[in-house]
Amino acid sequence: MAETLVIAEKPSVARDIARALGSFRRAQGYLESPDTIVTWAVGHLVELAEPEDYDPRYRVWRLEDLPILPSVFRLRPIARTRAQLEVIRRLLARPDVRVVVNACDAGREGELIFRYLMEAAAPPRPLEVRRLWLSALTEEAIREGFGRLRDGAELDRLAAAARCRSQGDWMVGINATRGMTRRAGTLVSVGRVQTPTLALLVQREQAIESFVPRAYWVVEANFEPVAEPARAYRGRWFDPASGEDRVWDEAHAAALVGRVRGAAGSVERVEQEEGAEPPPLLFDLTQLQREMNRRHGFTAQKTLRLAQELYERDKAITYPRTDSRFLPGSLVPVVYRVMRALAEASQPAYREVAGVLLETKLAFTGRVLNDKKVTDHHAIIPTPRRPPDLTGDKALVYDAIVRRFMAVFLPAARWRKTTVLTRVAGELFRSRGRVLLEHGWLRVEPPAPGRGNAGPGEDAEDADTVVPPLEPGEPVTAADAAATRRETRPPPRHTEASLLYLMETAGNLVEDEALRDLMKDHGLGTPATRAAIIERLVEVGYVERRGKVLVPTEKGRELIKVLPARELVSPELTGRWEKRLRDVERGAEEAERFLGDLRAFAARVVVEIKAMAAESLVERMRAPLGACPRCGRGQVVENRMAYGCDRWKDPIDPCGFKIWKVIASRRIDRRTARRLIEGRATGRLGGFRSRNGKPFAAALRLNDQYEVEFHFPPRPRARQGDASRSGGPPGTE
Repeated sequence: MAETLVIAEKPSVARDIARALGSFRRAQGYLESPDTIVTWAVGHLVELAEPEDYDPRYRVWRLEDLPILPSVFRLRPIARTRAQLEVIRRLLARPDVRVVVNACDAGREGELIFRYLMEAAAPPRPLEVRRLWLSALTEEAIREGFGRLRDGAELDRLAAAARCRSQGDWMVGINATRGMTRRAGTLVSVGRVQTPTLALLVQREQAIESFVPRAYWVVEANFEPVAEPARAYRGRWFDPASGEDRVWDEAHAAALVGRVRGAAGSVERVEQEEGAEPPPLLFDLTQLQREMNRRHGFTAQKTLRLAQELYERDKAITYPRTDSRFLPGSLVPVVYRVMRALAEASQPAYREVAGVLLETKLAFTGRVLNDKKVTDHHAIIPTPRRPPDLTGDKALVYDAIVRRFMAVFLPAARWRKTTVLTRVAGELFRSRGRVLLEHGWLRVEPPAPGRGNAGPGEDAEDADTVVPPLEPGEPVTAADAAATRRETRPPPRHTEASLLYLMETAGNLVEDEALRDLMKDHGLGTPATRAAIIERLVEVGYVERRGKVLVPTEKGRELIKVLPARELVSPELTGRWEKRLRDVERGAEEAERFLGDLRAFAARVVVEIKAMAAESLVERMRAPLGACPRCGRGQVVENRMAYGCDRWKDPIDPCGFKIWKVIASRRIDRRTARRLIEGRATGRLGGFRSRNGKPFAAALRLNDQYEVEFHFPPRPRARQGDASRSGGPPGTE
């Protein structure tokens, strides 16, 4: 009886669709109404086949078998979800199904999931394909989406670009990873996005290590107006010719202090300037991830997960995996509905601001509406539902999105900036200060931590300085003066916020001006993949987290140093890829031509890897972590699964010491393993998960048999009587 089969990307979305359309009953693996069946994938149900699926000899990684470049790419079911694939295959074969609706996520990856699924399921007869394109999962948005289904053929170019990305990454990843692994003697993961991203971190670390601090002195004086000494203010010496306010010679600094201390002077100039700071643009995914990292220390992956929950489970925000920071003009009525919902929220802060905005006409400037800058999806905004009562980290993400949504319709923040030049003993001193006149959008979105009153590009120290009312020519006395020794500082290590910015704007790092212009909208990866790239770098041991900063490991640094295919290190390669993928989407380039170039590139990478000198590469990539604590004779080296004693194959007295690379779902990096080897214990580590999925923190230590076990030391500031726990993690007893 059914005529339409709807395939969603996730079970939760399938349930939302069924709820919006109504009158569905549950069956095994799908939901059915009199005229519609709704089923689901679980993300990808099929994947590109592995090399050994083409030829069994590829199970062994050999340089002589490379490059591996299938003429036709095969698909294989993912084992853990094979049962659901069979459900969809049976549904597609039902004689009463005539139309298939692709309800996977509206984007390149969602299109790929559906196309691969249809190819693997192989319906026995041609079916009409329609596309559901959603930016929100409210019932109203779903019903509206079904009212304007698109012809599936309209997305053929998007699907072609998705296949190019998938197959190109396979060819480069498989060949470069196998080639470098054979050359290095240890697992070396290479990818066209992860490798240049790693290079950004390595380059910053090299800049820090090569930095030589240079001493300088800051000369400051306290000035007291003669008429009213209580109006004292502080100024910093500067050179009017160069604008430089640092003194590079200690003797010169001391001479300046001696010359001006106690000397009479006067106010030479008073400049006051009022300026406006417009509200920031709406969030795309990358900007949301950066903001949550700056304000709360969230990883990019955590922010993405929470945003996805807000979109799918709570129906509280629009589609989060977007690269646009603007709204289309057609969304103006929706914006008013969202604002009315916020005006009725239980949260007083939302009610107050939204109510005021609704009393006036919303300011739809070009910083909010821009149809030319909206591609697949618009910026992230709240949905027109009444804001849910959320708690914890998810509430912080939702609050940031709501506040940014309200902020864009508020006036600019207005400041008065004051600069005073004071001349004493022939030397000039500069005093700066800034006063907030009108909060404007800062009423709902205060500056990020550490910025104080400083605006973009301003020094927070200067912005918070108070400058009293002064008049040109007013006599003053330098009541005191001092020279403070400081040192130039190296560039800071990257946080996820700063790394995400570099990934997004990687085109700025390209020297070729023509290519830089082409890459201005194509960074490293996409908003939807950047978090996974960072996590992958941590997972394979190239990068480790130290607090909020990301630090490349020895292994990661060595890879960037020795990788012969230098195009894989530069952001230019992935920038070119992203541009050409967009060209395929727009029909400006044929997919087969692009794939042909990708095959040639993968083959060239293999040639370069085979030609590299490898005499000492194995030793450099597998540098020992230290002497084996168990036998004392071997060295602990890294292999694919663990850090283990290199005497494990000793025919007379083998040593089985090892530290697994993954313990209770947490990756153990080289630094942590070295701490265990050298000190037999670590400090308290987070990120573990018990067998029932609950997160926990624990220390690791080597017991008397040199086996790794958990240790639960007392928590800081534990209450009297709390006992330290020992033994296995929660839920494993």
